[in-house]
Amino acid sequence: MNCKPGDLAYLSSDCVNEGVIVEVLSAGPLFEGDPTWHCKSRTPIFCEIRSWDGRVLKGTRSMTEICVADKHLRPISGVPVADEKTVETNIPEALRLALGIQPLVWA
Repeated sequence: MNCKPGDLAYLSSDCVNEGVIVEVLSAGPLFEGDPTWHCKSRTPIFCEIRSWDGRVLKGTRSMTEICVADKHLRPISGVPVADEKTVETNIPEALRLALGIQPLVWA
């Protein structure tokens, strides 16, 4: 699966509303064998209201909460919260020497 609840994602090029950013709220029902997500957008999205067998029921409507197939979502990843480097390796060499900080030596 591409997403999980709490993710921000954008609608892929396979969707009519390509590029719209949504928040993934919760898992939805399977649609045509594919997992779906309940999503919310800030701006209205134009969607076809379909039955679970794929028939269009009410034409196109504008809404902010929609159910989207996982295959149409691409998660937006952010910058990692924690840096894997230690404090000593982030300090420039000249500053380490001036402060008398010795580099870590592994035995």
